[in-house]
Amino acid sequence: MKDIKILGGGLSGLTAAINLAKAGYNVDVFEKRSDCGKRFHGDLEGIENWSSKIDVMDELNSMNIKTNFNFNPFKTVGISDGNEIVKMTLKRPLFYIVKRGISEDTIDQNFKNQALDLGVNIHFNSKESKENMDIISTGPSENKYIGIVRGIRFETESDDIAIALLNKTASISGYSYLLISNGYGCICSVNVYIDSNLVNKYFKNTYDIFTKLVDFKIKNKKNVGGVGCFLLNPRYVENGKIYTGEAAGYQDMLWGFGMRYAMISGYLASLSIMENKNYKKLIKENISDRLKTSVVNRFLSEKGGYYVYAYLFNQAKKNLDKWEDMLYERYNPSLHYRMLYPFAKRYLSKKTKLLHKNLLE
Repeated sequence: MKDIKILGGGLSGLTAAINLAKAGYNVDVFEKRSDCGKRFHGDLEGIENWSSKIDVMDELNSMNIKTNFNFNPFKTVGISDGNEIVKMTLKRPLFYIVKRGISEDTIDQNFKNQALDLGVNIHFNSKESKENMDIISTGPSENKYIGIVRGIRFETESDDIAIALLNKTASISGYSYLLISNGYGCICSVNVYIDSNLVNKYFKNTYDIFTKLVDFKIKNKKNVGGVGCFLLNPRYVENGKIYTGEAAGYQDMLWGFGMRYAMISGYLASLSIMENKNYKKLIKENISDRLKTSVVNRFLSEKGGYYVYAYLFNQAKKNLDKWEDMLYERYNPSLHYRMLYPFAKRYLSKKTKLLHKNLLE
């Protein structure tokens, strides 16, 4: 059985490793940090559950991932303009909240342990290059980001809550959020196409708004944050190496959710090796349409500016029972979206190049 080498011990690399090891391959994972999940700091993140009719937990089980990690399904969510909160209770979870990092209750450690139990060799503090690898799962490029997250995580005795804040003083071209899950919380501001030096200002405004809107106490707070990478021309296979997750650019360009795409792409990478299938074709059949619609969603958001915030908030108030269907429709391409995609891609490509040019100056 062929030996497989994977560069990167994140969710996509470990998903590939788990499936390949389960099929009898000898798998080595090379992780540049000292542990899986090391780039996170106890952040709470959501695995989105709206872009497909298949529940993501059922999807993970079908990909041979044990869903015994600590996850919290959220059916009741809120959306706010900074002045009021509209709450929606949906038929099924809109997302599942998981913890990221190196503590035992994180999804990262759970995936690591699943891989180790199957005999995967994980080499930490590795300086291996891409040259001898089969799969590249190295995550986002710090110098090629599009979005920046800045915030805090904390302990609290408050009840579980999830609120998205759409307010132009709290984020640029993005959104902010408050998440509390099982006595643990995060307040973050997500900004898109922005200089990193400006992010603290928007997080402060986010913090001020949430602490006025919601009554909760914060204990033992610590800073969290990171960057998001989305490639308008996604990577599939380059020089015989399969790219997965954010290294390939597979991330929702509107909201920044990427864990589901990371795990799916890791699974498809393993499938392409085990069954000698075309990886690019597998990606196109399974997630490309959703990624393309997220490009159009981002384009409409950029062109509409603050009016998009107002529109989304008003739609939430008017269509509480249809919000789930509305989100699903926004991620499954209509003829209208297919026609807009080339224009959206061209517009965002120029904006992305300008951002990266400014970062280098």
